[in-house]
Amino acid sequence: MNILDNKKEILKLQGNEKVIASIYNLDKQIVDSFNQARKIKFPENYRKIENIVVGGMGGSRFPALIIKELFKERLKRPVIINDNYSLPAFVNQKTLFVASSYSGTTEEVLTMLKEAKNKKALISGITAGGELSKKLIDLKVPFYQFNPDYNPSAQPRIGFGYAVGGFIGLFEALGVLAINKKEFDEATVFLTQIIKKFSIENILEKNDVKKLASFLFKKYPFYIVSEFLTGVGNAVANQTNETAKSISDFRIIPELNHHLMEGLRHPEILKKLLVFVFFQSNLYSPPIQKRFLITKEVVEKNNVKIFTYQLCGKNKIEQVFEMMALGSFLSMYLSVLYKENPAVIPYVDYFKKRLKEL
Repeated sequence: MNILDNKKEILKLQGNEKVIASIYNLDKQIVDSFNQARKIKFPENYRKIENIVVGGMGGSRFPALIIKELFKERLKRPVIINDNYSLPAFVNQKTLFVASSYSGTTEEVLTMLKEAKNKKALISGITAGGELSKKLIDLKVPFYQFNPDYNPSAQPRIGFGYAVGGFIGLFEALGVLAINKKEFDEATVFLTQIIKKFSIENILEKNDVKKLASFLFKKYPFYIVSEFLTGVGNAVANQTNETAKSISDFRIIPELNHHLMEGLRHPEILKKLLVFVFFQSNLYSPPIQKRFLITKEVVEKNNVKIFTYQLCGKNKIEQVFEMMALGSFLSMYLSVLYKENPAVIPYVDYFKKRLKEL
Protein backbone atom coordinates (compact mmCIF):
# COMPACT_ATOMS: atom_id res chain seq x y z
CA MET A 1 0.00 0.00 0.00
CA ASN A 2 1.24 3.50 -0.87
CA ILE A 3 1.88 5.50 2.30
CA LEU A 4 -0.43 8.28 1.07
CA ASP A 5 -3.29 5.77 1.13
CA ASN A 6 -2.41 4.49 4.59
CA LYS A 7 -4.29 6.58 7.14
CA LYS A 8 -2.87 4.60 10.05
CA GLU A 9 0.72 5.43 9.04
CA ILE A 10 -0.16 9.05 8.37
CA LEU A 11 -1.66 9.41 11.84
CA LYS A 12 1.42 7.78 13.34
CA LEU A 13 3.63 10.45 11.74
CA GLN A 14 1.34 13.26 12.86
CA GLY A 15 0.75 11.95 16.35
CA ASN A 16 -3.05 12.25 16.15
CA GLU A 17 -5.95 13.26 13.90
CA LYS A 18 -5.83 16.98 14.64
CA VAL A 19 -4.19 18.07 11.37
CA ILE A 20 -6.37 15.84 9.19
CA ALA A 21 -9.52 16.92 11.05
CA SER A 22 -8.63 20.57 10.49
CA ILE A 23 -8.03 20.05 6.76
CA TYR A 24 -11.26 18.09 6.36
CA ASN A 25 -13.12 20.95 8.10
CA LEU A 26 -11.96 23.74 5.78
CA ASP A 27 -15.49 24.17 4.42
CA LYS A 28 -16.93 24.41 7.95
CA GLN A 29 -14.30 27.00 8.91
CA ILE A 30 -15.30 29.22 5.99
CA VAL A 31 -19.06 28.89 6.48
CA ASP A 32 -18.92 29.43 10.24
CA SER A 33 -16.72 32.51 10.06
CA PHE A 34 -18.60 34.07 7.15
CA ASN A 35 -21.95 33.71 8.90
CA GLN A 36 -20.57 35.20 12.11
CA ALA A 37 -18.46 38.04 10.65
CA ARG A 38 -21.22 39.36 8.39
CA LYS A 39 -23.25 40.11 11.56
CA ILE A 40 -20.74 42.72 12.74
CA LYS A 41 -22.35 46.14 13.21
CA PHE A 42 -20.06 48.92 12.03
CA PRO A 43 -20.69 52.56 13.05
CA GLU A 44 -21.63 54.89 10.22
CA ASN A 45 -18.21 56.57 10.10
CA TYR A 46 -16.66 53.21 9.16
CA ARG A 47 -18.68 53.27 5.95
CA LYS A 48 -17.00 56.52 4.90
CA ILE A 49 -13.47 55.12 4.77
CA GLU A 50 -11.30 55.82 1.74
CA ASN A 51 -9.01 52.79 1.98
CA ILE A 52 -8.33 49.61 3.98
CA VAL A 53 -4.98 48.45 5.33
CA VAL A 54 -4.74 44.87 6.59
CA GLY A 55 -1.85 44.07 8.91
CA GLY A 56 -0.90 40.41 9.02
CA MET A 57 1.91 37.89 8.74
CA GLY A 58 2.17 34.32 7.41
CA GLY A 59 -1.04 32.34 7.80
CA SER A 60 -2.83 35.48 9.01
CA ARG A 61 -1.63 37.48 5.99
CA PHE A 62 -2.40 35.33 2.96
CA PRO A 63 -6.16 35.01 3.69
CA ALA A 64 -6.50 38.77 3.19
CA LEU A 65 -4.47 38.50 -0.01
CA ILE A 66 -6.73 35.69 -1.22
CA ILE A 67 -9.80 37.90 -0.75
CA LYS A 68 -8.15 41.01 -2.20
CA GLU A 69 -7.22 39.20 -5.43
CA LEU A 70 -10.38 37.09 -5.71
CA PHE A 71 -12.68 40.10 -5.38
CA LYS A 72 -10.42 42.66 -7.08
CA GLU A 73 -13.22 43.66 -9.46
CA ARG A 74 -15.86 43.90 -6.70
CA LEU A 75 -14.15 45.63 -3.78
CA LYS A 76 -15.35 49.22 -3.49
CA ARG A 77 -12.29 50.45 -1.60
CA PRO A 78 -8.58 49.86 -2.22
CA VAL A 79 -7.09 47.19 0.05
CA ILE A 80 -3.41 47.18 1.02
CA ILE A 81 -1.73 44.19 2.71
CA ASN A 82 0.89 45.45 5.16
CA ASP A 83 3.41 42.83 6.30
CA ASN A 84 6.02 44.66 8.33
CA TYR A 85 6.20 46.77 11.48
CA SER A 86 5.37 50.23 10.08
CA LEU A 87 2.29 51.52 8.27
CA PRO A 88 2.19 53.57 5.03
CA ALA A 89 2.31 57.35 5.38
CA PHE A 90 -1.18 57.76 3.89
CA VAL A 91 -2.89 56.03 6.84
CA ASN A 92 -5.16 58.55 8.58
CA GLN A 93 -8.66 58.94 10.03
CA LYS A 94 -10.18 57.91 6.69
CA THR A 95 -8.32 54.57 6.76
CA LEU A 96 -9.65 51.34 8.21
CA PHE A 97 -6.84 49.29 9.75
CA VAL A 98 -7.71 45.61 10.15
CA ALA A 99 -5.38 43.74 12.51
CA SER A 100 -5.19 40.09 11.43
CA SER A 101 -3.56 37.64 13.83
CA TYR A 102 -4.87 34.13 14.43
CA SER A 103 -3.12 33.82 17.79
CA GLY A 104 -3.51 37.47 18.70
CA THR A 105 0.15 37.59 19.71
CA THR A 106 1.89 38.51 16.43
CA GLU A 107 4.52 41.13 17.27
CA GLU A 108 4.36 42.99 13.96
CA VAL A 109 0.56 43.23 14.03
CA LEU A 110 0.47 44.54 17.59
CA THR A 111 3.07 47.15 16.63
CA MET A 112 1.00 48.18 13.60
CA LEU A 113 -2.10 48.42 15.77
CA LYS A 114 -0.38 50.89 18.09
CA GLU A 115 0.70 53.02 15.12
CA ALA A 116 -2.78 52.88 13.57
CA LYS A 117 -4.21 54.18 16.84
CA ASN A 118 -1.66 57.03 16.89
CA LYS A 119 -2.58 57.92 13.31
CA LYS A 120 -6.25 58.03 14.37
CA ALA A 121 -7.24 55.38 11.85
CA LEU A 122 -10.48 53.48 12.31
CA ILE A 123 -9.70 50.03 13.64
CA SER A 124 -11.06 46.49 13.39
CA GLY A 125 -9.57 43.02 13.49
CA ILE A 126 -9.81 39.27 13.00
CA THR A 127 -8.39 36.95 15.67
CA ALA A 128 -9.00 33.91 17.82
CA GLY A 129 -8.06 35.83 20.96
CA GLY A 130 -4.80 36.65 22.75
CA GLU A 131 -3.43 40.11 23.40
CA LEU A 132 -4.92 41.47 20.18
CA SER A 133 -8.43 40.63 21.32
CA LYS A 134 -7.84 42.35 24.66
CA LYS A 135 -6.54 45.50 22.96
CA LEU A 136 -9.45 45.65 20.51
CA ILE A 137 -11.92 45.24 23.37
CA ASP A 138 -10.16 48.04 25.27
CA LEU A 139 -10.42 50.26 22.19
CA LYS A 140 -14.15 49.48 21.99
CA VAL A 141 -14.02 48.85 18.24
CA PRO A 142 -16.03 46.33 16.17
CA PHE A 143 -14.02 43.21 15.32
CA TYR A 144 -14.45 39.51 14.63
CA GLN A 145 -13.21 36.97 17.17
CA PHE A 146 -13.71 33.40 16.05
CA ASN A 147 -13.92 30.22 18.06
CA PRO A 148 -11.55 27.79 16.25
CA ASP A 149 -13.50 24.58 16.99
CA TYR A 150 -12.95 23.36 13.43
CA ASN A 151 -9.16 23.74 13.65
CA PRO A 152 -7.94 21.34 16.36
CA SER A 153 -4.41 21.58 14.90
CA ALA A 154 -4.28 25.20 16.19
CA GLN A 155 -2.05 26.09 13.21
CA PRO A 156 -3.16 29.31 11.40
CA ARG A 157 -2.18 28.06 7.93
CA ILE A 158 -4.34 24.94 8.45
CA GLY A 159 -7.23 26.87 9.99
CA PHE A 160 -7.03 29.73 7.48
CA GLY A 161 -10.63 29.16 6.42
CA TYR A 162 -11.62 31.19 9.48
CA ALA A 163 -9.78 34.26 8.23
CA VAL A 164 -10.95 33.78 4.62
CA GLY A 165 -14.61 33.51 5.61
CA GLY A 166 -14.05 36.20 8.21
CA PHE A 167 -12.72 38.72 5.71
CA ILE A 168 -15.56 38.03 3.26
CA GLY A 169 -18.13 38.52 6.02
CA LEU A 170 -16.37 41.54 7.49
CA PHE A 171 -16.09 43.31 4.12
CA GLU A 172 -19.75 42.54 3.39
CA ALA A 173 -20.80 43.94 6.78
CA LEU A 174 -18.70 47.01 6.08
CA GLY A 175 -20.45 47.55 2.74
CA VAL A 176 -17.32 47.36 0.58
CA LEU A 177 -18.11 43.94 -0.89
CA ALA A 178 -21.41 42.59 -2.22
CA ILE A 179 -21.74 38.81 -2.01
CA ASN A 180 -24.37 36.73 -3.75
CA LYS A 181 -25.44 34.33 -0.99
CA LYS A 182 -26.45 31.65 -3.49
CA GLU A 183 -23.06 31.88 -5.19
CA PHE A 184 -21.30 31.58 -1.82
CA ASP A 185 -23.44 28.63 -0.69
CA GLU A 186 -22.89 26.76 -3.96
CA ALA A 187 -19.14 27.37 -3.68
CA THR A 188 -19.01 25.87 -0.18
CA VAL A 189 -21.02 22.83 -1.33
CA PHE A 190 -18.50 22.43 -4.16
CA LEU A 191 -15.65 22.74 -1.64
CA THR A 192 -17.14 19.93 0.45
CA GLN A 193 -17.10 17.71 -2.65
CA ILE A 194 -13.50 18.69 -3.44
CA ILE A 195 -12.39 17.82 0.10
CA LYS A 196 -13.79 14.30 -0.38
CA LYS A 197 -12.01 14.07 -3.73
CA PHE A 198 -8.65 14.99 -2.16
CA SER A 199 -9.11 12.98 1.05
CA ILE A 200 -6.92 10.12 2.26
CA GLU A 201 -9.79 7.70 1.63
CA ASN A 202 -9.59 8.44 -2.13
CA ILE A 203 -6.68 6.30 -3.34
CA LEU A 204 -3.66 7.69 -5.21
CA GLU A 205 -4.76 6.40 -8.63
CA LYS A 206 -7.91 8.53 -8.38
CA ASN A 207 -6.50 11.43 -6.34
CA ASP A 208 -4.91 14.30 -8.29
CA VAL A 209 -3.39 15.92 -5.20
CA LYS A 210 -1.68 12.70 -4.10
CA LYS A 211 -0.29 12.42 -7.64
CA LEU A 212 0.98 16.01 -7.45
CA ALA A 213 2.57 15.42 -4.04
CA SER A 214 4.34 12.31 -5.36
CA PHE A 215 5.56 14.30 -8.37
CA LEU A 216 6.90 17.13 -6.16
CA PHE A 217 8.65 14.91 -3.62
CA LYS A 218 12.34 15.93 -3.40
CA LYS A 219 11.71 18.76 -5.87
CA TYR A 220 11.63 22.57 -5.70
CA PRO A 221 8.19 23.65 -6.95
CA PHE A 222 7.36 27.02 -8.44
CA TYR A 223 3.58 27.47 -8.31
CA ILE A 224 2.46 29.51 -11.32
CA VAL A 225 -0.78 31.50 -11.05
CA SER A 226 -2.40 34.66 -12.37
CA GLU A 227 -5.18 37.17 -11.80
CA PHE A 228 -7.77 36.04 -9.22
CA LEU A 229 -5.61 33.05 -8.12
CA THR A 230 -2.63 35.20 -7.10
CA GLY A 231 -3.48 35.23 -3.40
CA VAL A 232 -4.17 31.51 -3.13
CA GLY A 233 -0.95 30.78 -5.02
CA ASN A 234 0.85 32.55 -2.18
CA ALA A 235 -1.07 30.37 0.28
CA VAL A 236 -0.01 27.10 -1.37
CA ALA A 237 3.66 28.14 -1.25
CA ASN A 238 3.34 29.23 2.39
CA GLN A 239 1.76 25.91 3.36
CA THR A 240 4.36 23.89 1.45
CA ASN A 241 7.17 25.69 3.27
CA GLU A 242 5.67 25.49 6.74
CA THR A 243 3.62 22.30 6.74
CA ALA A 244 5.84 20.08 4.58
CA LYS A 245 9.11 21.72 5.68
CA SER A 246 9.88 21.84 1.95
CA ILE A 247 11.13 24.84 -0.03
CA SER A 248 8.74 26.33 -2.59
CA ASP A 249 7.86 29.59 -4.31
CA PHE A 250 5.00 31.10 -6.27
CA ARG A 251 5.19 33.29 -9.33
CA ILE A 252 2.67 35.34 -11.26
CA ILE A 253 1.97 35.55 -14.96
CA PRO A 254 2.44 38.02 -16.68
CA GLU A 255 5.06 39.50 -14.33
CA LEU A 256 7.37 36.47 -14.54
CA ASN A 257 7.42 36.74 -18.35
CA HIS A 258 9.51 39.88 -18.05
CA HIS A 259 12.49 38.34 -16.24
CA LEU A 260 12.17 34.86 -14.69
CA MET A 261 12.35 32.84 -17.91
CA GLU A 262 15.87 34.08 -18.59
CA GLY A 263 16.94 32.76 -15.20
CA LEU A 264 16.21 29.13 -16.04
CA ARG A 265 19.56 28.45 -17.74
CA HIS A 266 21.86 28.50 -14.72
CA PRO A 267 22.93 26.85 -12.52
CA GLU A 268 22.55 23.55 -14.37
CA ILE A 269 21.91 21.59 -11.15
CA LEU A 270 18.66 23.53 -10.73
CA LYS A 271 17.10 21.56 -13.59
CA LYS A 272 17.28 18.41 -11.45
CA LEU A 273 15.21 20.01 -8.69
CA LEU A 274 12.97 22.62 -10.24
CA VAL A 275 9.34 21.93 -11.20
CA PHE A 276 6.87 24.46 -12.56
CA VAL A 277 3.31 23.73 -11.42
CA PHE A 278 0.87 25.59 -13.67
CA PHE A 279 -2.54 26.18 -12.14
CA GLN A 280 -4.61 26.44 -15.29
CA SER A 281 -8.02 28.13 -15.28
CA ASN A 282 -10.58 28.59 -18.03
CA LEU A 283 -11.54 31.82 -16.25
CA TYR A 284 -8.24 33.58 -16.92
CA SER A 285 -8.51 36.42 -19.44
CA PRO A 286 -7.59 35.59 -23.07
CA PRO A 287 -4.17 37.34 -22.91
CA ILE A 288 -3.26 35.30 -19.82
CA GLN A 289 -4.39 32.06 -21.48
CA LYS A 290 -1.91 32.77 -24.30
CA ARG A 291 0.86 33.59 -21.85
CA PHE A 292 0.36 30.32 -19.96
CA LEU A 293 0.71 28.38 -23.21
CA ILE A 294 3.91 30.12 -24.30
CA THR A 295 5.41 30.13 -20.80
CA LYS A 296 5.08 26.35 -20.68
CA GLU A 297 6.91 26.15 -24.02
CA VAL A 298 9.78 28.28 -22.71
CA VAL A 299 10.06 26.27 -19.48
CA GLU A 300 10.20 22.98 -21.39
CA LYS A 301 12.77 24.40 -23.82
CA ASN A 302 14.97 24.91 -20.74
CA ASN A 303 14.53 21.21 -19.79
CA VAL A 304 12.60 22.08 -16.63
CA LYS A 305 9.77 19.72 -15.70
CA ILE A 306 6.19 20.96 -15.59
CA PHE A 307 2.92 19.79 -14.01
CA THR A 308 -0.40 21.27 -15.12
CA TYR A 309 -3.35 21.26 -12.74
CA GLN A 310 -6.66 22.18 -14.38
CA LEU A 311 -9.04 23.81 -11.91
CA CYS A 312 -12.62 22.60 -12.33
CA GLY A 313 -14.76 25.07 -10.35
CA LYS A 314 -17.39 26.79 -12.47
CA ASN A 315 -16.63 30.30 -11.17
CA LYS A 316 -13.81 32.22 -9.50
CA ILE A 317 -14.95 31.60 -5.93
CA GLU A 318 -15.18 27.86 -6.52
CA GLN A 319 -11.75 27.72 -8.11
CA VAL A 320 -10.17 29.67 -5.25
CA PHE A 321 -11.84 27.37 -2.70
CA GLU A 322 -10.65 24.36 -4.73
CA MET A 323 -7.08 25.60 -4.67
CA MET A 324 -7.30 26.36 -0.94
CA ALA A 325 -8.21 22.72 -0.32
CA LEU A 326 -5.49 21.58 -2.69
CA GLY A 327 -2.84 23.54 -0.78
CA SER A 328 -3.85 22.07 2.55
CA PHE A 329 -3.92 18.48 1.30
CA LEU A 330 -0.82 18.83 -0.88
CA SER A 331 1.35 20.19 1.93
CA MET A 332 0.04 17.52 4.32
CA TYR A 333 0.79 14.72 1.83
CA LEU A 334 4.26 16.15 1.21
CA SER A 335 4.88 16.18 4.97
CA VAL A 336 4.02 12.47 4.99
CA LEU A 337 6.48 11.72 2.18
CA TYR A 338 9.18 13.71 3.99
CA LYS A 339 8.18 12.07 7.29
CA GLU A 340 7.68 15.47 8.90
CA ASN A 341 5.08 16.45 11.49
CA PRO A 342 2.96 19.27 10.00
CA ALA A 343 1.69 20.31 13.44
CA VAL A 344 5.06 21.59 14.65
CA ILE A 345 7.12 24.58 13.50
CA PRO A 346 10.45 24.26 15.33
CA TYR A 347 12.37 26.98 13.49
CA VAL A 348 9.56 29.53 13.70
CA ASP A 349 9.30 28.78 17.43
CA TYR A 350 13.09 29.03 17.79
CA PHE A 351 13.09 32.36 15.97
CA LYS A 352 10.40 33.83 18.22
CA LYS A 353 12.23 32.60 21.30
CA ARG A 354 15.49 34.23 20.15
CA LEU A 355 13.70 37.49 19.38
CA LYS A 356 12.58 37.70 23.01
CA GLU A 357 16.11 37.00 24.21
CA LEU A 358 17.78 39.77 22.22
